[in-house]
Amino acid sequence: MVRRALCSVLVATGVAIAPPVRAQQAQLPDQAPPSIAAPGADPIVTDNPTLRARLTRIAQRSPSWRKALDALRVTGRRVFVLTPDQVVVAESLDGDSPAEFDPTIVAAAAPIPAPDDRVEVVLVVVNVELIRDAHRVRRSLPVELDADLDRILVHEVYGHALPYLLAGDMSGRCADPEPGQRPSEACSIRRENVVRRELGLGRRTGYDLGGLALASVR
Repeated sequence: MVRRALCSVLVATGVAIAPPVRAQQAQLPDQAPPSIAAPGADPIVTDNPTLRARLTRIAQRSPSWRKALDALRVTGRRVFVLTPDQVVVAESLDGDSPAEFDPTIVAAAAPIPAPDDRVEVVLVVVNVELIRDAHRVRRSLPVELDADLDRILVHEVYGHALPYLLAGDMSGRCADPEPGQRPSEACSIRRENVVRRELGLGRRTGYDLGGLALASVR
């Protein structure tokens, strides 16, 4: 998960895919949910034009990304890449239910496990407007915004979502840095750096916003 300052964490007890509904209505049933695709379908789904364009660009330039999607495509498992307005969190941190996605979170990935811990769907939420606003304040060039969206998508999709889906269950968890662990040694960041290198986006060495252009001083 990429965070902005000290933010709360998405509680992945269940979320809804747009249009927003109560999260309890979006829980996975015991059997495979209707959102599971037939083998061969596109394993990453989004209706956001900006995110779709960035995902297409990443796939064009990263062999590792393409290889992972090819392996996932035969399973029918999918990643839904959403924006905060499409999400209802089933349980907030203070116990209330449901709750809106925390507007201070830059991005998050949430596996949706079945009762037997199978994972057929992972949701990735990217706060495009928050990222765009930060770049607007910074007076960034369009290429800098695009690069940060790529970095965030690589972390959440390749670093977190795809390991769950390739494993097919919760054993695929690829964690962020644990306390005392060097960030570059964490599973999600090691995976992220593979694709970053292929995209020419620099190597991530920390677990804060320092690896994004929006955090640099102009």
